[in-house]
Amino acid sequence: MLKKLKAWIEKNEGLILILLLVIVLRIPSLFEPYWYGDEGIYLVLGQALRKGLVFYRDIHDNKPPLLYLLAAIAGNVFYFRLILMVWFGTAAAIFFKLMQVILPLKKPAWYGATLAMVVLTTMFEGNVANAEIFIVLPVVLAMLMVVKKTKHWFGIGLLFSAGFLFKVPAAFDLGALIIWLMMFEKNSLRKIWAVGWGFILPILGTIIYYGAAGGLEPYVRSALLQNIGYLSSWGASKDGLMNRGIIIAVFLAMFYPLAKKFKLSRWASLVVIWFLLAMYGALLSERPYPHYLIQPAVPGALLLALFLYSRRRVLRLIIVIVGILSGWWCYQMKFWSYPILPYYVNFGQYIAGQKSLEGYRNFFDPRVNQSYQLGEYIKRTTLPQDRVFIWGDEPGIYALGERLPVGRYTVAYHIVDFNGYEETMRAWEKQPPKVVLAMDYEKRPFKEMELKLATDYVLAGKIDQARIYRLLEGTPLR
Repeated sequence: MLKKLKAWIEKNEGLILILLLVIVLRIPSLFEPYWYGDEGIYLVLGQALRKGLVFYRDIHDNKPPLLYLLAAIAGNVFYFRLILMVWFGTAAAIFFKLMQVILPLKKPAWYGATLAMVVLTTMFEGNVANAEIFIVLPVVLAMLMVVKKTKHWFGIGLLFSAGFLFKVPAAFDLGALIIWLMMFEKNSLRKIWAVGWGFILPILGTIIYYGAAGGLEPYVRSALLQNIGYLSSWGASKDGLMNRGIIIAVFLAMFYPLAKKFKLSRWASLVVIWFLLAMYGALLSERPYPHYLIQPAVPGALLLALFLYSRRRVLRLIIVIVGILSGWWCYQMKFWSYPILPYYVNFGQYIAGQKSLEGYRNFFDPRVNQSYQLGEYIKRTTLPQDRVFIWGDEPGIYALGERLPVGRYTVAYHIVDFNGYEETMRAWEKQPPKVVLAMDYEKRPFKEMELKLATDYVLAGKIDQARIYRLLEGTPLR
């Protein structure tokens, strides 16, 4: 037994070292405080599910449900990040197997591409439990099944559907596979049909479920159709989307005869198409969040390996053109960047005792320590079934305090963006919040709330920049 284990370790020592790197890079994420706004929203929705609420009907966000289900399983940010560590480590191992098929005789490429994928995703906020990083596992596993010439095309569709049920842009990875099948595979219609059914059925299942639960309209509107409105919320240009789409279509029309003429590898052709469609999906909303780039970073690492280790000049020229084109698009988006080295330095200083807990948390956001104090306050002064209300974009306080918001919205910008003032006040009338936290830095007006605070609440104190209002005893329900 020990001899077999030793032989297995010796055979896979390179992959084991890469997986150890994944763990090392993600250990600091297990210690992170509740600071990342979207992650706070996911955890609040997870808490809502555990308390019997139905997503979209009773509590709002605009992604499909799988991310919130994972948040419900996790329960807090530590376990959420731990799930992510195991999830991504599995994805990295599958990616390594994918490389062994795409470049079977180029062992250095296996390690180089996998390392590139790990590093790139880490740079693009890969330590945060966003939907984009969870999409990697089902999509990479689906692509591995494709290159291993599986007959289970329905199962491939199921995997892409799982990616879609984390976030809608995963559909572009599926689109890349369908385009490739149409161009380079025999009996492609039969395979596309099987993939399509595998993709559609789980989504239909969620539609049926939320229909039975009374949440069909908000589910379809929020998780599926709202992504259309999402495109224009930051001024995304329809012309820009169309121009990129036309450029990709023209490129693919030229790529197909070139690939046939120069007999390019089928797998290399798949990677080129995959990267282009993934990049289009990442740029869909024209928002500058770096975690969007996780989606094209995965096939991008494959392209890098093909460029470095392929002897085909035509393929390398194609990769250069694709790289320049995507680089120009990214430059136009002006993606934000997050401090990588200072992030690890901050953790090291904290572990070494050179920084206090408050100083460590302050690195992420000056308001984090305030959130912890407020979360402790509402946990101490309210009952588990009590509702609270926060006028500000601080969903982490709900998660820390283990209390749910009044109404469906967890942050002020959702109420503002979706004109949810009246809906929120209707929920307020049915179940008045015992505590209201109004942030000094929240300047967007909410007149109905201010009237309630003036008549039914008393200013009980202040923590940092948060005014604390408590419901007056004997206030009648209206």
